[in-house]
Order: sequence, then C-alpha cells, then structure tokens
Amino acid sequence: MRIGFLMEYSKERIGFAKKVGFKSCELKVTGKEDFFPGKDGWETKAEEMKSVYEENGIRISCIGGFYVNHFDPQKEEEYKKLVRNVILLAERINVKVVAGFAGRIVGRPLEESIPKFKEIWGEHVKFAEDHGVKIAFENCPMGKFHTPSGGINMMCTPYMWEIAFNEIDSEFIGLEWDPSHLICMFIDPVANLRKFGKKVFHVHAKDAHVNRDLLSTYGIWYPGVIEHCFPGFGDTDWNLCIKELLRSGYDGDLNIEGWHDSVYRDTESRKLEDTGLILSFKYLSQFVVQD
Repeated sequence: MRIGFLMEYSKERIGFAKKVGFKSCELKVTGKEDFFPGKDGWETKAEEMKSVYEENGIRISCIGGFYVNHFDPQKEEEYKKLVRNVILLAERINVKVVAGFAGRIVGRPLEESIPKFKEIWGEHVKFAEDHGVKIAFENCPMGKFHTPSGGINMMCTPYMWEIAFNEIDSEFIGLEWDPSHLICMFIDPVANLRKFGKKVFHVHAKDAHVNRDLLSTYGIWYPGVIEHCFPGFGDTDWNLCIKELLRSGYDGDLNIEGWHDSVYRDTESRKLEDTGLILSFKYLSQFVVQD
C-alpha cells in the first residue's frame, strides 16, 4: 500500500510528490490531454507520461476520468466514448482501475436510476472485462449539503450499492471508496468496510467533520454543519479503516483528494493546499509502510 494524491499530469506536481515522499497518485484526466486515446500519437505519448511517473518512483494506481452524469440524454453518447477511452488509456499504461460517477436521473428517487444504470454500465463492464480493467464508482452524492438531494450520482448510499452489484454481477465493478461521504450521512466507515470491503477497488483519502454544536442547533441543512477536510482533521478512524481494508484483501493505495478543506486550501499559491497534503501524508504514514 502506498500514499498518494489526486493530480493531473504535471512534472511540477510529480516533483512535489517525490520531495514529500508520496509514492502513488490517482491520475485525473479530462479527455483533452495529448496522451488521451483518439489524439495523434497518443499511445507513444501515454508511454512517455507513464515513464515520468516511474522515473520518480510514483505508481499510478487509478485513472479518474468520468466524474459526470452519464444519464444526461444530451451527453450520453459523448460520455460513453469518454468511459471507453479512459479504459483504453488504463490498459495502455497498465493501470488496473478507472474511476468516476455512475450517473443518475436527477430529481427522481435513486432506485429509478437502476434500469438505466444496468443498460449503460452493463455494456461498459463487458468492455472493461475484455481489457482487464476494473471500474470503481466514487460514492459522492453531489447533492445539497453533502446529501443525495439533487445529486448526479446514484452510487452514493450502501443500499444502492447492494442493488447495483446485484444487477451487474461482475468482479470488474466496485467502489472508489471515500469515507468523507459516509461521515456526511452519519455512516460508520469501519462498519461499512466490514460489509463492502471486498468491493473497494480504490480509496480516496478524504475526511469530513461533523460540527456537533451547529448540528444540535440547526440540523444538517445548514452551511458548515458538516465540512470536508484532509485526513487527520476529521472524524474517520483511519487506523481501523486501513486495518479493515487489509483484512478484506485490498491491495491498492490511498490517494488523498484535496481542494476540499475549508482551511488548508488556496487557489493560486498552493501553499495551504500543499501544507494540508504534507500534514495528511505524515498522519497516514503512521498506519502505512509504503511498499
């Protein structure tokens, strides 16, 4: 197991990661990169990109590439192509997991998205199986106040995971597990792993904190009652979570998802953001011996 963070391809960020001691990353792609499938010479450029990470001792443990609403009828075909190309990129550079959202029929009960989910992702899973790449869905609701209300991702509650995994029974479909979203819904991450650990293909190391004083006064529908944060500053028992991940057979990495902490965040200098990454790296390193 290694510790890394979510990043777009950047030699500057790779240099920062190496200096701190990170040994993995989740590579975030948009489809606009010159190494993305469909671009001229993409295969060679993808190999060159991979080599830069390898030369710096950083493993690409996952490619994050489709955090969109796949059920949007005006974008459905575009997003289908996007998913296939992310899988092809992963195959090309020997990355075993790709990640993103499942999509959702917005404004309707979560269960009503299941037929469309089976239609779209049943095809994607067959494609992924043929190319030896696993699909992991992040459990972020993308809704108001960190809830499923109005969100674009049906794979945001354990109940929906159970239904979805029953509808598409494949070893190539699982979770990009992020405990911060469970904390926001008052779900115990450790208990959650005991039930779903074998379906975890990738981990977003992000946390959340419930401000109990605000909660008891205003309830959950109030700004600041629940806030996302870096690991080490939230309510997740990371030592126990990592132990449960290992117990379930997880052989992937922990990749910190930044840009969410209300204090350790800035948009220009990256000074506070990088401070948060460094502090989280030191915190998680108590529980991980990087291989």
